[in-house]
Amino acid sequence: MCVWVPIFMGMTDEVSRDDRIFAGENLCFGLWIGMPTRRGVIRHALIPTTEFPRYADCHMFAEVAVDVPGSSRGTFSYGIPDGMDVREGHAVWVPFGPRVRRGLVFAISDVSQVETVRPIARLLNETPLLAPHQIELAMWVAEYYRSNLFTAASPMLPPGFADTLRTYVAPGPIADASGLSARHTRAIALVSEAGQLRKTALARKFGRGGVRLIDSLVRSGHLVESTVWDRPKTAEATQNYVVLETSESEALELADTQRSKVRGDLLRFMAESEDGYPRPELTGRFGQSAVSGLIKSGLFSLEKRRVERDPLSHYQFQRSFSLDPTAPQADAIAQINEAINADEPRKPFLLYGVTGSGKTEVYLQATQKALDNGRGVIVLVPEIALTPQNLARFASRFPGRIALLHSGLSDGERFDQWWGVHRGEYEIVLGSRGAIFAPVRDLGLIIIDEEHEWTYKQSDASPRYDSRRVAERLATLTDSTLVAGSATPDVADYRRAERGDWRSLMLPDRVVGAPDSLAPLVTVVDMRQELRDGHTGMFSRALLKHMDRVLDGEGRIILFLNRRGSASHVQCRNCGYSRRCSRCDSNMTYHRADAGVPAALICHYCSRRIRYTNACPECHENRMVPSGVGTHAVVDEVDRIYPRAGTIRWDRDVARTAKAHEEILSTFLHGSERVLVGTQMVAKGLDIPSVELVGVISADTALSIPDFRSGERAFQILTQVAGRAGRGINRGDVIMQTFQPDHYAIQAAVIQDFDAFYRTEIESRRSHANPPFTSIVRLGISDPNGDSAQSEAFEVADLLRRASTASGMESVQILGPSPSYPMRMRGVYRWHILLRGSSPLDLLDQIQLPHGWTVDVDPVSVA
Repeated sequence: MCVWVPIFMGMTDEVSRDDRIFAGENLCFGLWIGMPTRRGVIRHALIPTTEFPRYADCHMFAEVAVDVPGSSRGTFSYGIPDGMDVREGHAVWVPFGPRVRRGLVFAISDVSQVETVRPIARLLNETPLLAPHQIELAMWVAEYYRSNLFTAASPMLPPGFADTLRTYVAPGPIADASGLSARHTRAIALVSEAGQLRKTALARKFGRGGVRLIDSLVRSGHLVESTVWDRPKTAEATQNYVVLETSESEALELADTQRSKVRGDLLRFMAESEDGYPRPELTGRFGQSAVSGLIKSGLFSLEKRRVERDPLSHYQFQRSFSLDPTAPQADAIAQINEAINADEPRKPFLLYGVTGSGKTEVYLQATQKALDNGRGVIVLVPEIALTPQNLARFASRFPGRIALLHSGLSDGERFDQWWGVHRGEYEIVLGSRGAIFAPVRDLGLIIIDEEHEWTYKQSDASPRYDSRRVAERLATLTDSTLVAGSATPDVADYRRAERGDWRSLMLPDRVVGAPDSLAPLVTVVDMRQELRDGHTGMFSRALLKHMDRVLDGEGRIILFLNRRGSASHVQCRNCGYSRRCSRCDSNMTYHRADAGVPAALICHYCSRRIRYTNACPECHENRMVPSGVGTHAVVDEVDRIYPRAGTIRWDRDVARTAKAHEEILSTFLHGSERVLVGTQMVAKGLDIPSVELVGVISADTALSIPDFRSGERAFQILTQVAGRAGRGINRGDVIMQTFQPDHYAIQAAVIQDFDAFYRTEIESRRSHANPPFTSIVRLGISDPNGDSAQSEAFEVADLLRRASTASGMESVQILGPSPSYPMRMRGVYRWHILLRGSSPLDLLDQIQLPHGWTVDVDPVSVA
């Protein structure tokens, strides 16, 4: 049997009962000491002093995915101590080398995979955090997106789970640094100056190889490492409730005998309460003395109750009911409902419907069918900016049954919503890409709205998953129905439907707007001709004419420009110098003074901000002037020409939270402001009947991106933003200003013809062997030293080419290495290699990729 061996090693009085159980009473693997922090909170640091004992006679064993950066996609074997109820999906603490790490149990067996094992230290949570289908999904994510298994499962864990264990380094007993490299000496100096640094923060200062450098200094004794267990930052919220401990009649009798009138009034008030009242409310109404006195007397008692931090508490939704569908809607609903009723998995649905064709009503009626069958639903939206309108539609139809999960919520709100879903309190989850991992019980339907959006792909951190592909796999694992809808479907997904891999559903006509449901009238303005005619203004003559007409009436206007700021860059009129970010290879964007904030130059990659001045740092002449336009400049121009119209700006500079997005949308819907100026946020799924005119300030922005998908993105965003016009009683107008009026993407967007665009785009992809005819894997490396990054990139490219020849996989193209765009970002130089072919991952598996490289499967950008 598994035997816990108690070994006591200087336990101190500062250690809590829970920490003694963790560290010493059942198992010793280190010394816990009290550790003050800046906030005055006592945490406990684990300082390794001995090895975990190893056992070979456990009855049961667990395969655990351990939270170790860079570890394999597999699991590690651990013994299950007798009496510990460990199940698949449990989160556990396990010994890993001299440290303790978090892990997730992926399998239970009565046979160990290795000869000797170490025991699990303890459970992190009494109930399993992962359901069986989530375990399978995590294994698929790890395999397909090439991440370690724990990282693949991390998006499925509750908020706050990741903030519990941290590693720090401090000066070690060896002070002599002679003979060490400059990088090693600098690391020691940084730690000595700070006294203690978080290991990951220190490693980032040295780029590639930073972790290995620190580990070598720990082994040599120049640094010492300690692990700190942080209490979770996010936990269940509770509140003290005051409860009456006597009968109502006795309380009323006692109220008449109280010397204090306040106490008597408090007793009478509580006699009418069945469930008690929050203590702060009673204290505010009757005073601290009266409440505390009656608690001490025993007439009142205190109960801790869980308080729900509900992000929907300030909403008021008017109940709505199903609408009579059009014939195409009815056909789509019938096919989806048939799939929901089916016992076996069905192919995913691609719901292709023009803007305003009523896709949301199809989603709502399909959701009702899933709920009627006792199944759960996940609804994905690409941006938190879209959440308010989608939430209103779903919450008014299904009140009290919806949970929100997206980054715009507070930590506490996300914590409570996640656990509410986990407990089965909510049947519908609405959120952005990460909501696909929500622990919905008995999942039956997955809806992806605006499925073409690239924001469904996570590109900045591992696992670099695409929630659309994850949804496909999840639907298969749970026998769920997947419905992906868009007016401008992703080219690859449309080809799947065309080939029969997906089922196609069509909504060809509008069901909202003008008589006969006419699409808006789109006019293209050739800005080259405007300049030839001597018109140099930001707004073309055609746009100004339509703005005059709409503002003379009661309509509203959306002006779209996918560039923030007042000017795209500042340039010296004397020497031509452009102010660039010192940390990135990019121009700094000019932001004029606003709301008391002085004018500044801001890098949109690293957020570096410097004060704006017209003095040129190169030639020292005062001739630095802003050039180009951004949303801020558009607002200024509208205010100059139409001072009474009222303008609102909607971009990431003014809306970083869900609440800010909601307030901007509400102001435009119900306020006096008539003109909304924004970036891509205004192009996605908004349904505002009063918008009669959409003006695209520059239709060329997306076309300048060095990527094979630039035409697709331009067509999608132009078609989507045009679809915001004419959703009321009047037919809408759209004015597109462009210097490339003959580009196929712009021409197709003008006539709202996806099929015409698709035929041109798919042939271009075929001729250049781009997805969906091939797959792409992007390998990336970054380093503070540009020469090191370049050298490493060429070494790995050479390694791949040799492996390609040796394995006979020459059909996979190795493109690059090439500098990324921008080449330098946040102080590090970036290079990448592209693998393109039918099975690029097979070639990648032929080599051991060096530490520090990132793997991005099906990247949204190849630049």
